[in-house]
Amino acid sequence: MSTGASGFRGIVFDLDGTLIDSMPFVIGGLATAVSPYRPRPSPEEVMSILGGPSDACLRRLLGGRKHLAAALATYLEFLRGSDSRMLPFRGARPLLKHLQAASVRLGIWTGRERDSSEARLRALSWELCFSPIVCGDDLPSHKPDPEGLLKILDLWRLKPAEVLFVGDSDQDIEGGHAAGVPMVAIDHGRRIAARLLRQALAVAPHPAAAYVIVQRLVLAGKGLSLSDQIHA
Repeated sequence: MSTGASGFRGIVFDLDGTLIDSMPFVIGGLATAVSPYRPRPSPEEVMSILGGPSDACLRRLLGGRKHLAAALATYLEFLRGSDSRMLPFRGARPLLKHLQAASVRLGIWTGRERDSSEARLRALSWELCFSPIVCGDDLPSHKPDPEGLLKILDLWRLKPAEVLFVGDSDQDIEGGHAAGVPMVAIDHGRRIAARLLRQALAVAPHPAAAYVIVQRLVLAGKGLSLSDQIHA
């Protein structure tokens, strides 16, 4: 197994908002789904409740299970109508290609349901890039509980310090910290609480910048350069 200059042997990615430009649809869909039953939540409120499968997120926004079934049906229909527009962020494909070429293990830890996650990965021809893939409905716990991330470490038989986690939500930062895994956080221009910033190894303003950080942390010393492709 090849090891990056810093000792990272595996990278775990969040999916939405990290590899796939889908967060506007996720946030808009959740807000739309609950709007008939409460005042429309702001994007900041929606971001603050993300973690776990769709029904868990909707339940937090609704404050309980009342109207949950109807809201979930609305949300899933919203996503189906937007699915073809959920594309990889600029730089994601070359990053994954170079990491695979360097024999770095790649995993996914996402709050998306498994059916939805696997369908999106197949549509992007990424279904063979990641192993394992831990989804929001695989375990009874959800982000920021670190169980999903720890499961990946156990399957890989790697220590937390040998793995890098890349994500974009507060729950990602808290989950990475709870697992003891170094974290590259993507803030998408939003304000992240200082206590969370202190838990991240690095913070990037957008995914392409995070990919450059990953390149420097993991691929340094391997004679591989990604910067030109990321900024193209």
